Amino acid sequence: MRRLAEASAWRVRLSEADSESSAAFEAWLAADPANNHGAWAEVQAPWTAVGEAATSLEVMAARRDALDRARRRSRWRWVRLGGYGWVAAGAVALAAAVACVTIYIDVAGDFLMADYYHTKLGERETVTLPDGSRVTLDSATEVKVHYTTGARRLELLSGQARFDVAHDAQRPFTVQARDETVLATGTAFNIDLMGPSVVVTLIQGRVTVLTDHQPERLLEAVRPRTSSGQPSTPSFALAAGQQLIAVPAAPARIEAASLDRTSAWESGQLAFDDESLASVAERVSRYTTHPVTVATDAATLRMSGIFNAGDLATFVDTVTHYLPVQASDAPNGSIVLHRRR
Repeated sequence: MRRLAEASAWRVRLSEADSESSAAFEAWLAADPANNHGAWAEVQAPWTAVGEAATSLEVMAARRDALDRARRRSRWRWVRLGGYGWVAAGAVALAAAVACVTIYIDVAGDFLMADYYHTKLGERETVTLPDGSRVTLDSATEVKVHYTTGARRLELLSGQARFDVAHDAQRPFTVQARDETVLATGTAFNIDLMGPSVVVTLIQGRVTVLTDHQPERLLEAVRPRTSSGQPSTPSFALAAGQQLIAVPAAPARIEAASLDRTSAWESGQLAFDDESLASVAERVSRYTTHPVTVATDAATLRMSGIFNAGDLATFVDTVTHYLPVQASDAPNGSIVLHRRR
């Protein structure tokens, strides 16, 4: 918390001085490797992302002006951290909660936001975006957010998240998950990155999923349809209660989904219905420091059940009691399930 606050303060201080570095700043970086490779890297990443999208002199000047306007408008409450300049207390509190740093830029009425959110093992967090949309992150999940006046673009880098989208027909809401991109304007859906698979489940409303993600395809998806009335790029439309399952080197497929099982993780539970033991073990491992692996001879066994996330002991006891498997400890600390001999 302290390092992140100090890094945030240095980011503001250097921006105000129109400088990339100073002797005092370099001394702070050198004082502890965690300052340079931890806190500063986390603060600098979204600022750099904004800079890459706005490199003109006018926009760079506007970025500096935005910091001053934030003070004047009392958008944040500013506090002084001895010797490190001024930092927005609200931003630091949010950074401590979900390890993110937010950069705001106001250019001629346009609003741009670049965020990075992530949760640690066993954590769940819900963040509310400026337009009222909400993102709920499961354990060990990473999400990038990029907002402009014309688009709302997010990227799910790992884990699982639920997206509750505020309606705005003028600004498409897109979430990229590997090679799939979900396009929505006002709806609720869940995306789960399971091993090599991407599972998109629609909870309510409607969404369009573009596969084999390419930037030009995404642009085409939000443009008007062709004269024949057909979309100008291949896509899948989902209705509430459906899910799209995409795996590498195979066509994406749409199946009926159980919304209760899909959303069980939000209340700290894991629900399975006739799933392979390998898939179940992978989900269970998201919530424990001792992952569960399944030997090849037991991977295709099927099981159903409801477990509390993180309760590894109960899961192992249940599986070894009801299935013909036994558990052993691996040298790396993981638990291996294999067929009972």
